[in-house]
Amino acid sequence: MLRVLMEVLLPVALVAAVGYVLRMRFALDQATLNRVVIYGMNPALIFTALLAADLRGAGALRMLALSVGGAVAMGLIAAAVGLALGLRGGSLSALLLVSMFMNSGNYGLPVALFAFGEAGFAQALFYFVAQSVMGQTLGVAVAAAGAAAGAAHSRAGLAREVAGRVLRMPQIYATAAALLLRATGFTQATQDGALLGIFRGLTLLGEATLPMMLLVLGAQLAGGVVREEPRLVALACTMRLLVSPLVAYGLGRALGMDDLSLAVGVMLAGMPAAVHTTITAIEFESRPSLVVATVVASSLLSLGTLAALLTVVG
Repeated sequence: MLRVLMEVLLPVALVAAVGYVLRMRFALDQATLNRVVIYGMNPALIFTALLAADLRGAGALRMLALSVGGAVAMGLIAAAVGLALGLRGGSLSALLLVSMFMNSGNYGLPVALFAFGEAGFAQALFYFVAQSVMGQTLGVAVAAAGAAAGAAHSRAGLAREVAGRVLRMPQIYATAAALLLRATGFTQATQDGALLGIFRGLTLLGEATLPMMLLVLGAQLAGGVVREEPRLVALACTMRLLVSPLVAYGLGRALGMDDLSLAVGVMLAGMPAAVHTTITAIEFESRPSLVVATVVASSLLSLGTLAALLTVVG
């Protein structure tokens, strides 16, 4: 466990700590940093990585199925537990959000690279893409369902909101463009002239994405946290850090995943709550303070839980 902590998680924590210090020292615009990553860097990383990835076999489909199936399973478990505890409305939506969606991007991709190398990183990308799409669609639906009824949250309004968010996601277009190029037989070897220059520029941008993600994560954690019900936060952290990887392991076995893909999927399922859930919770008034508290608490606790998890599956 100590080796995993030092060789895999320490580099990640170090870069995130730099982001934390910078946010504490300077008046960084968090919204601008988020947009740089989401709209400028993530698409370049996904596009170049998918062009270079080995997509032969059913590995990619199984990883996508694990990501989607794991989120749905965690939603059902969290709903059952929350309803049994008497949670309703925004409180139940908040528990669902942090249980279903993990930080598979800012945190998960760098850890996957350090722990499993390029092959594991390629698998992690598929998980991340599925999570990104679900977070902006299913996540919106979950949050809106717990919000107060009103014209802005009518069924038709919710459908338009979900469709609009999906169409604004550059990751979808980057994924589609990469797959389309691969289908035409396009490879790095066929590039020359301006095409080679474009690809090198996108590759350079993509290579800068992982450290930038960690800087943004650290800056986000420096934003502080509002004290919330400790028992509810503890429950949410348990669902995210302990129950989720167990569900992923069982689902991965049922899907017949190979050892590397299973290890990557279980590790990603054990990531802390996704930072983007705070934005969704604020927009739909689904107990945002509870969501923020869980994001911060699970991120700190994950240094220990991920070290243990990687020791088992690595």
